[in-house]
Amino acid sequence: MSPLPRRPVRAKKSGRKRQVHPLAITGLVIVVTLFLIYYAFNQGLPFVSKYTLYAVVNNSVNVRSDSPVRIAGINVGSVVGTSPDGQMTKIQFTMQSGGLPIHTDATVTIRDRLFLEGGYYLQLDPGSPDAPLAHQGFTIQPQNTSSPVQFYKLLSTFDQSTRTSLQDLLNTANAAFSPAAGQPESDSGAGGLKMAIPQLTPLLKDVAWISQGLTGTHAGDVERLLSTGSDVTTTLNDSGAQLTDLITGLDHVSGALAATDSALAQTISGVDGVVQAAPPALTAIDNALPPVDRLASTLTPSLKVAPPLVQQVTNTVNELIKVVKPSKRGPLIASLRTTFTQFPTVLTQLGSVFPVTKAVTDCLRRNIVPVLDSEVQDGSLSTGQPVWKDFVHFLPNVAGATGNFDGDGHYTRALLAAGNNSLTGGLLDTVTGLLDQVTGGTGTPGGGTVGGAAPHWIGPLTAADFRPDVPCTTQAVPQLVPNAGGTGLAPASDLRPVTTPTPNTTASAVRTALARAEGLHHAAKVTS
Repeated sequence: MSPLPRRPVRAKKSGRKRQVHPLAITGLVIVVTLFLIYYAFNQGLPFVSKYTLYAVVNNSVNVRSDSPVRIAGINVGSVVGTSPDGQMTKIQFTMQSGGLPIHTDATVTIRDRLFLEGGYYLQLDPGSPDAPLAHQGFTIQPQNTSSPVQFYKLLSTFDQSTRTSLQDLLNTANAAFSPAAGQPESDSGAGGLKMAIPQLTPLLKDVAWISQGLTGTHAGDVERLLSTGSDVTTTLNDSGAQLTDLITGLDHVSGALAATDSALAQTISGVDGVVQAAPPALTAIDNALPPVDRLASTLTPSLKVAPPLVQQVTNTVNELIKVVKPSKRGPLIASLRTTFTQFPTVLTQLGSVFPVTKAVTDCLRRNIVPVLDSEVQDGSLSTGQPVWKDFVHFLPNVAGATGNFDGDGHYTRALLAAGNNSLTGGLLDTVTGLLDQVTGGTGTPGGGTVGGAAPHWIGPLTAADFRPDVPCTTQAVPQLVPNAGGTGLAPASDLRPVTTPTPNTTASAVRTALARAEGLHHAAKVTS
């Protein structure tokens, strides 16, 4: 490749350089001069709008142009100037954009820049966000402005009476801290204060904690504290006469305390002993508080339901008061006297009645009730019911059977019985045979129409076992148990045969009825 051809370099034209026109230089000098003059007198750039506000105060003190305007210690503007506004003064000041916005409830306070005066600034509070915005040229009214207390005003409060009171206070303090004539320095108030300083160490520590707590835990706590302190000092300032009386009263109290120095020393010693003895007692109280709290928690439900109970008790007491009042007391005491006089006699009589009653009840429980609850064994005729049921059923059976004996019945029953043994032996057999012929019986022992009562007594007791001369509870109880054959009837040798009644055997029916009546008679003997 061949190299690119070079462009020819043009030669510079020779000649004079172009110069600035003199009119331009003159105009620039005029503009700079005007700018410097405007800035020197206006303290700002030209053609720049400023946010101007006004504040009306009772006393502008020594506020002048260029005095700063601060929000929370930061410069946000400056004072332009002051002008009379009747008996007050209007302060004009401008705001920078960093200090905006300003609201209509904004406040202005004139503060000292130096301790001994000589310079002031405006402390501006922009107001609450809920208030409307303050536009250009807004005037803050006197109720939202305040001026500082000047030193000469503070000195003016020390009039003749105040200076005399202060002199008395200093003399009293001197007497309090100085020792008495001929006494060492250790017995003076200053010596006592020196001895109290080691004991003040924990107190000062507590004061430090309190001071730390006074700083607050939320934003605005210190401001509210200072505002409250300001209100207190304002109240004290407005109550000069009362404050003077208070100082006078304190002077009298101090004089009285100085006159009773020894008694005051003993009192302080006693207080010191109380303070030393108080911690254990306070600790015990602190330890007792949890049980008391638990007791209170336990009693709370009871206290909720207690009013109705207390009301009932109150009503009962009221009724008791009605009973024991003088008009009712005599009859009540008379009735009580009668009761307490006759009651022992009644108890004595009951004491003699209860043994007899107990013997009767024990006899019923041990001897009579078991027999009534037993079953009568009558072989195939056994009902399986206790004695008392059989007896109750016997009564309606007898009442129902009487209709067959009035002549309207279809047959007549007859029963002849003679205890547990049949009519047998000798002449009795002849009589029995005759009866069998009359009645149609078989005439065989144990199977005839004349026989013993059924059911047969099968208890283990005999007539000798019944003792009317001893208590009932000591006698043997009859036992209605089946015989060895399991039929519940007496052996055949002890009974005469009893035939089943039929319509044609009237005598046999009579014998059967009498035999059953005899059996019930024996059962009644057992129960008695």
